[in-house]
Amino acid sequence: MGRREELLRTEAEGWEDLNSLISRANPEALESPGPNAEGWAVRDLMWHVAYWCHDTAQAFGRMRDGIFDAEAEPDGPTQIDPINDAQLELSRGMALDEVRREWFRARAEMLERFGELAELTPEADQWFDETGPLHYAKHLPDLRTSLGSER
Repeated sequence: MGRREELLRTEAEGWEDLNSLISRANPEALESPGPNAEGWAVRDLMWHVAYWCHDTAQAFGRMRDGIFDAEAEPDGPTQIDPINDAQLELSRGMALDEVRREWFRARAEMLERFGELAELTPEADQWFDETGPLHYAKHLPDLRTSLGSER
């Protein structure tokens, strides 16, 4: 199995872990504060993941088109935390159905753009791994706690 296939497999497994918990939860549980120390509701976490999937899809488009500039991308907490804060505020004003649609759409967009890359560069590998498998794994324990899953 090549690296691209490995990344896709681990992303799919992580997505299944997240999405199976979310799909079994009632809407009220998705709206209640709690998955992390900041008090995000599950819906906020969904929007957060969707936002970064969309952002990564855009980066893959720039990589595909040969116009990706790593220096222009946000990096580190001083640049990423304000983005997360702004997206949290945005998500809190959205309907759950809208968040759910973007949850699925953004992941599909990221996978599609990843598939359009002619080669798996170290940058593309890192972006996909950090946005998909590693990001999902980071949030899974809080999601399990919030939704009451022991798994």
